[in-house]
Amino acid sequence: MQPELHVEPNIYMKAFPHFDRPKVIGYIGLENLKFARRICNDRVHYDLNLHLDKAIHQPADFDVKLTELLKFLLENERRLNYPIEKSLDRAKFFCYRGLLTCVACTPYENREPWKIVAILHKGNIYLCARDTDDKINRKLNMTDRDKQFTSWGYKFEQYLLSDEPYSEPNPDVPVDETEEFSLVFTTNLNSHTIVYGAEMDGLRCDQGPVSKPPTEQGPDEIVNYFNTKQFIELKTNRQIDHPRQETSFRRFKSKKWWCQSFLVGIDTIVCGYRNDDGIVEELRICDVKDLAKKAQRFWNPNVCFNFLDTFLVYVKRCLARKVKYKYGEKALNNLQTLPLVSTLFEWQPGKPVQVSEGYSHEDDPILMPWFLENYDASFNKRLNVRRFGVALAEQGDQKHYNGDLTEAHTDDW
Repeated sequence: MQPELHVEPNIYMKAFPHFDRPKVIGYIGLENLKFARRICNDRVHYDLNLHLDKAIHQPADFDVKLTELLKFLLENERRLNYPIEKSLDRAKFFCYRGLLTCVACTPYENREPWKIVAILHKGNIYLCARDTDDKINRKLNMTDRDKQFTSWGYKFEQYLLSDEPYSEPNPDVPVDETEEFSLVFTTNLNSHTIVYGAEMDGLRCDQGPVSKPPTEQGPDEIVNYFNTKQFIELKTNRQIDHPRQETSFRRFKSKKWWCQSFLVGIDTIVCGYRNDDGIVEELRICDVKDLAKKAQRFWNPNVCFNFLDTFLVYVKRCLARKVKYKYGEKALNNLQTLPLVSTLFEWQPGKPVQVSEGYSHEDDPILMPWFLENYDASFNKRLNVRRFGVALAEQGDQKHYNGDLTEAHTDDW
């Protein structure tokens, strides 16, 4: 039986772990990029119900899995040029920002359980959140009011974001909630290399002239463009009328807001404060650093990221145990030869993280057949090139071989 991982905050109350500033390595849905010009404190009147009856919604049973990230990895494999790793110590994690936020907030969570699948394939670890039974039931049985709250957030973005850096927003059209623009980041958390996708709200263009991405110059220049720009996060919140609401915000919501923004290097959030009828009456700028300072009675960033680091260590250790048990200890240093290995991690409030046997990749595939087929073919081709190069090197003909590809690391904060 795999050991449990305890989540009590006092265990993780130590210095903040090493965390490189996130670096953009790619993008998804470039045609949906939006721009933010109005970033200020102001009194406004935004009706979030405008054209709500005509909005295009995601299906209630929509399962995001890792589909878009896997497409990105296939399309950009040659450009990213990740080295072939043999051991779990150097295995990269691939996931979405939402999963990292969920895990980091766990020591302070007392409501929402979670399930996370870890898949080891060709020396990489893919993490994917799965809905708990309770969450599936809530999604399928959302009331009209629940759906309204969700749609209000999308409509608020439409009041502040435009399609061009020099044009005004146009909220007088229905919202298409399926349109998404995401960036793909890489960072290092202590010894872990993480690659993750994150949906981004809007690129800031309030501090000076901003051009559109140089699409005619190719992916590398577009990535360079995004690495020189700042993004803004947009949120809505019920107008805070008394101290109890302020305490609730600082205890619960601010933690998630901070984690989401910190993980992608966002410094500023614009919050639209609304009434119960869906009318935003005030815009207020929020400094991401201030969120942690004002909520230090309730949660600590050090605890969040130390737990996230420990969880990733735990995932590697559990996968190592499984590999050793099924394929022997020598397999731990030759991961490329192994078939896919999967493990399910489950957590309930008030309990440790536990490993569950209740998952089968055949019944609930995360790495789709189209990904496995194309990735494995490319992987085997690269592996053969590497072996050929090693053979040449052993013969002293090093001039024909450039060696392993090196990995670019992000700068420190």
